[in-house]
Amino acid sequence: MPNDKSKKKNSHMGKALLAGAVFGLAAGIFMSSKEGKKMAKNLQTKAKQIEKQLLKEFKKKKEMTESAYEEAIDTVLEYYVKSRKLAKTEIPALRKHLLSKWKLIKSELSEVQEGNKKKSK
Repeated sequence: MPNDKSKKKNSHMGKALLAGAVFGLAAGIFMSSKEGKKMAKNLQTKAKQIEKQLLKEFKKKKEMTESAYEEAIDTVLEYYVKSRKLAKTEIPALRKHLLSKWKLIKSELSEVQEGNKKKSK
């Protein structure tokens, strides 16, 4: 037989699920609206611009190490803070996300280097 505490927990969980569903529905409706589509397009454009700038920074590096990767990210993000093309509050999360991709980048670099070694033989 459920006690009062478990009833309250279930009640709170139900409210949280309902609030999440309502928020998800509202977000879906907004993203399908004209403004939402424009916002998504702007975010996609910014992401492509950041990617291009990062690639330019990567090409400047003699060797792509983790610290060189981090330095390139910081250089590009610093530009976005100064130019006010991204809010300062967005930068830490974006930096964390980009830094978390180092293992993937390192793996891709290893595959490219292995492919280059095989071609030169």
